[in-house]
Amino acid sequence: MGEAARKLEGIQLQHQERRQITLLELVAAVADSARTEDEVIATVAHMINSKQIELVGNFCGRDVRVG
Repeated sequence: MGEAARKLEGIQLQHQERRQITLLELVAAVADSARTEDEVIATVAHMINSKQIELVGNFCGRDVRVG
């Protein structure tokens, strides 16, 4: 988990509730801070699968498989 995940976790902790976000918004936010595509993928998967982020829209309630 990289810098981007720590930033998003900081947002999460400040609000004390799960943040609702679209997959596109999440990927864009992570990509702004990530150094590689692999870091983006790993961070996004972790944030979704650990339930720190609640997706809205087409991907609502889904987990992410990487690999």
